Amino acid sequence: MAHKNPNTILLTPLSADQYASFTALVQSIDDQQATWLAGYFAGFSARFSMEPSESDPTKVLTIVYGSTTGKGEEMATLAATKAKHYGLNVRLLDMCAFSANDLLNTSNLLVVVSTHGKGAPPFAAKGLHDYLFSKNAPTLNAMKYAVLALGDSSYDHFCQVGIEFDQQLEKLGATRLLQVLLGDVDVDSTAPTWLDEALPLFESGKSYVTDGRFTYLKNHLNKTKTSSYLKNSTLHSVINTSSLPGKSNPFSAPVLEKYNLHGAGSDRQTIHLALKADVPGMDYQPGDSAGVIPLNHPNLVREVLDITGFEGSQEVAFKDQKQTLETILRESVELSRVTLDVIKKYLTICPLESLHSLAANRDILAEYTTGRDIVDLLTDFPTEGLSPEAFLSILRPLQPRYYSISSSPLETPGNVHLTVGVVTYENAGRTRKGTCSSYLSDATMKEVNIPIFIEANPHFRLPEDPTTPIIMLGAGTGIAPFRAFVQHRSHTENPGKSWLFFGNRFKDSEFLYEKEWEQHLQTGALTCLDVAFSRDGNAVKHVQDCLQEKAEEVYQWLEEGAHLYLCGDMNGFATDVQQALKQIISEKGRRTAEEAETYLDELQYSGRFQLDVY
Repeated sequence: MAHKNPNTILLTPLSADQYASFTALVQSIDDQQATWLAGYFAGFSARFSMEPSESDPTKVLTIVYGSTTGKGEEMATLAATKAKHYGLNVRLLDMCAFSANDLLNTSNLLVVVSTHGKGAPPFAAKGLHDYLFSKNAPTLNAMKYAVLALGDSSYDHFCQVGIEFDQQLEKLGATRLLQVLLGDVDVDSTAPTWLDEALPLFESGKSYVTDGRFTYLKNHLNKTKTSSYLKNSTLHSVINTSSLPGKSNPFSAPVLEKYNLHGAGSDRQTIHLALKADVPGMDYQPGDSAGVIPLNHPNLVREVLDITGFEGSQEVAFKDQKQTLETILRESVELSRVTLDVIKKYLTICPLESLHSLAANRDILAEYTTGRDIVDLLTDFPTEGLSPEAFLSILRPLQPRYYSISSSPLETPGNVHLTVGVVTYENAGRTRKGTCSSYLSDATMKEVNIPIFIEANPHFRLPEDPTTPIIMLGAGTGIAPFRAFVQHRSHTENPGKSWLFFGNRFKDSEFLYEKEWEQHLQTGALTCLDVAFSRDGNAVKHVQDCLQEKAEEVYQWLEEGAHLYLCGDMNGFATDVQQALKQIISEKGRRTAEEAETYLDELQYSGRFQLDVY
């Protein structure tokens, strides 16, 4: 092996080129990225070399994860890294690969699971979840367990699936070692602390149960713990403080192009945004998303200041530094959403009986919080003597918004394209604007750079074999990833067949990227195109209707091995389309309803049916 310094001996199996690439990577990452990377390699190693120890099964920790965005796997691999640090052997598995027999032979179990939709398990977790709640579920008296639940407290059924796993494992006789962590949007900072409490308990066998039903950690990861942990990792000698773009360090992307995709006469707006992102760390694949760090709309900030009577120029201590209140409200806190956790915090300041009644009734609360913002809350439930510090303490951190990338790096290298539906509506006598969509629609090419980062979506990928047929199902801005897919395949030699089903309201004004689809049909990058416009003419037509019209051909494509992709609203569009697919499989495949559902489930299990729903 050749070395830049002939006096340096490198005890590594890597080639010179591999070592140079590895060194360049690890010298460019921050502590959080190093922890993730260490977790990734721990998980990678666990899959292949960390088999359960027959001599001492109590030293083996099985970590199973279930999610669709990749966050569950990220947290599980972090847990695997830390478990090795505590002397445990690790077995790391996706829940869809965790069998009933595995469950019976597991002494130590760490569950990492997210919640989707109205309290539903992600698809990878569905089989295990259903089995635990079935009449065939085994007694698990010999098992010790802990659950790390993932969710977002701004939604109903926050972490419900994780809570259900926790309760059912206990009901089946397993011993809970630590109360379930309800991981909110700040789980990257809360999970490491919780894991440092939970993992040693698997070795000791002791349990630790806090007062109250659930542990809900909000303190940020102790910096001393972080430093101590990293010093014990194999990467400690090459970590420095520089970093690649990420959620905590977004890239400031110049705007290259922005235009409205809707034609004249549309009362809505969908914008196409092209951003320059030709820097390390901004590489992506079709199917990935871009996280955008928005600012609150100036009008909403002014309304908040007006209703509270605060001075925007007043300096307030926030996140260990002094900032003007107007800056904090513009850049750091959520103002456009009212959630249950915000209302509960506000109750400590404003203990009105009417507010208590609202918080106690889930149905009424869901109706109230839909479309309302912080100004509504302060207007409907006023309180006297509210200080800026107390007000800020009830608010959630301003979170990134995620958009499916609508370009291929082969088509537009160094650029990221977004397809953004601009949200504007009236409610309770006030005009409301979507936080991020209005921020992006107001962006000017000369004055504003957009803070973005790449959010990988490994569960929404083109087939590895480019000759494999694909069927794409999207409505509205759900067209975005499919624009990337078709662009990507247009640069592939002899690509497989591709079929796009797209729906919107009006053909003349809302057929997004119409000319591009026509060009792709001419070149053969796109084989078939079926569209549905629900407001044209007297007959309402949706994507599921197009599917039914082409049922024979759709089923034949599936039998030939086509991969299915669905992008859109999870509760409306996704539900209706999946129901249509089941009917097609049942009718054309001469299967019962149950067999058709199994057929579609097996497509998901095998990776041939992938969803990007919101």
